[in-house]
Amino acid sequence: MGVNFNIFTARSREVATVQGPIQPQEPTVVERERPGRTVQVARRVQDTFEAAPVKRDDLPKLFVPDAPGAKELPRMEDPDAAPVNEAAEAQAEKGWETNEDAVAQQTETGCGEASLAYLNKASRKDEPHRSADQELKEVRAKASEINQPKTTEKKVDVNLKDGATAEEMGVVLGEMGIDVTEGFEKYDANAISAALKRGEFGLALVDSNAILNSALPAHKQRKEPGELHWVTIDGFNSGRNKKDASDDKYRVKDPVNGEYWVKAKDLEKAIEQGRQSHGGGGVLAVEKRKDVDTREQRESLAESNRHRTHGLGKGNGRGSRRLSVGESS
Repeated sequence: MGVNFNIFTARSREVATVQGPIQPQEPTVVERERPGRTVQVARRVQDTFEAAPVKRDDLPKLFVPDAPGAKELPRMEDPDAAPVNEAAEAQAEKGWETNEDAVAQQTETGCGEASLAYLNKASRKDEPHRSADQELKEVRAKASEINQPKTTEKKVDVNLKDGATAEEMGVVLGEMGIDVTEGFEKYDANAISAALKRGEFGLALVDSNAILNSALPAHKQRKEPGELHWVTIDGFNSGRNKKDASDDKYRVKDPVNGEYWVKAKDLEKAIEQGRQSHGGGGVLAVEKRKDVDTREQRESLAESNRHRTHGLGKGNGRGSRRLSVGESS
């Protein structure tokens, strides 16, 4: 005998009409007997189809980077859990803005040019905010100015479109009124930490994969060398050993992968990998100069900067691609 489904459908509609739409269940109250008293305990009834939250302990605390050409970069660590920048007060006294975001390396922008744009932005404390595109435009104008006839004897041709050598970075910094106070060819964590504590920034030439690996869990790290890459160091946090700076931490502003903290010993590995694989590596300590105004003063500063970059080698910092979604999640 066949079943008439119309009967069931009609009855279901009648019930829905009388009772109205189904309301979500309120927590039920369960009575539990305890010696001398009865306790009412609220119990939530979970819907059969409700998904229970799943905790994934194996995932790193990294935000998925935007696609190349993004205007803003992600912060790779939870800001609330990040170390405190102990150099912030000294940096502010030196005229640095200590909370600027990194300038992104875009398809037509190298890591050197983006790092210079970040330093240009951070060096104008208490001045009106400008966009990343405006900062990049000014850096390009400074580079073009260097290529014009000079009043001093030496001349360096600067072309930031195909990457940037340490020498090119030094002369552009001079044109920006930023002094390279020291160039660290051989890594010296104590000296670098001391420079940061004095309120200076660092400009590091590193292997891109090696520096990023310091912020990734072991199973996400890249085994092969990356590219020669410029990053800025604008934060310092002291380690437990006050006599040895190898466990100090530095805040990196990376034009490819955003902001993250690295240990001093990891920075050393990234520099060494850069020297071994790409022919260049090291750190420039930089300081904003308030007394450089004239063209002659900028050229003189650019020339002195150039001499302090020789130890970093002739390697051309080009940057690297961002992490893909699959690599960072």
